[in-house]
Amino acid sequence: MSYWDGELPLAQRQSIEAFQRDYEPVILEFRNRLAEAGEGQWVARDFGASISRWDDDFSGSTQDAWELVGQSVGGPYVPVAEVERLGREFFSTLYPEYELGADKGGVRQLSWSDPHNGGFLYVTVHEGKATLMRYQTGLRPSDGSAENPREFVTNRVNIDIPEE
Repeated sequence: MSYWDGELPLAQRQSIEAFQRDYEPVILEFRNRLAEAGEGQWVARDFGASISRWDDDFSGSTQDAWELVGQSVGGPYVPVAEVERLGREFFSTLYPEYELGADKGGVRQLSWSDPHNGGFLYVTVHEGKATLMRYQTGLRPSDGSAENPREFVTNRVNIDIPEE
């Protein structure tokens, strides 16, 4: 099992489609609240989110598994204490495990993870300068609600920021 992957058998994990329907809107709201707290806007640091297919070799089966890697974004400086407060508000059930990394020259990484389904969300705070954010799922099954699990679900929340 990889560090981002969940402990549940693949078939019992939240599906890649359910993540898009249920979790990404919460991630977007968290990101919007961070922007409000920092009184600024987010900018894209890379292309938008993507979904990749994997064989679930970690469990010894060849069942298809899917991983969504969210877009990395940069935004206004938000103090660590405020990021933590908002994280508690938004991620107590989505990502039940929280860790605050050591201060490395004014840079702190806050991470939330889901040990059951897999996946994480990182917020990196550069003291007085900027806040960065990225997220990805662990390996997930498809629930069959999307014709092609490599494509985003219909009506997916508009979470990606256009490249400039």
